[in-house]
Amino acid sequence: MTTSILHRCRSAAGTSLVVLALTFLAQTAAAQTDSASGMDWQHGTTLFGFGGAQSASSRVSAAAGLGFGWEVSQRFALEGRATWFRINEDVPDFAATMAAHVPLTTMRSFRPFVTGGLGMYRATYDAQSGAVPTFYQSRMPQGFAGRRAFEDFLVTFGGGVDVHLTDHFFVRPEVNMMLVTADGDHRQMGLYGVQLVYHFEAHPIE
Repeated sequence: MTTSILHRCRSAAGTSLVVLALTFLAQTAAAQTDSASGMDWQHGTTLFGFGGAQSASSRVSAAAGLGFGWEVSQRFALEGRATWFRINEDVPDFAATMAAHVPLTTMRSFRPFVTGGLGMYRATYDAQSGAVPTFYQSRMPQGFAGRRAFEDFLVTFGGGVDVHLTDHFFVRPEVNMMLVTADGDHRQMGLYGVQLVYHFEAHPIE
């Protein structure tokens, strides 16, 4: 069973990496076309903070995060992100992800985008709390009465819009779906909120 699960995770990760690589090549080609047409653009680095909420079933929890990005072209960026969720009072849940950020338009004041990536999700639950989701409870030993941490494979995808405020700052309302997988099962959670993003290199607004 464990071997089969690892094989599925590796297959999913491998497929996702191939998709990201193909997207990267396509967006790089598009960037070369933009350069040839005379558009002034340069690679960029971003730093961002996130505030919002996570929803799972009927429960809503506060969420906050930090991240950085590397703009490979006008139509493709890679972003690493760490997000904390106030599921428990003392030990927050945590997600670390690496995702592709793909704007659907270029050099506009409002730029809709789609995103998708992979990562790890860490959750901690007390077996005696009475509020352990079935996804985690089914993996606790029978009669277990302590606290246990779970680290599972995570797939995330979603979208939003970049709203440029200045040449360096913009805000990013976004909605994402997170799928945490383990032992052939999965748990889906919604993540929504707003990012404040800083561009180290100036990008004039058109």
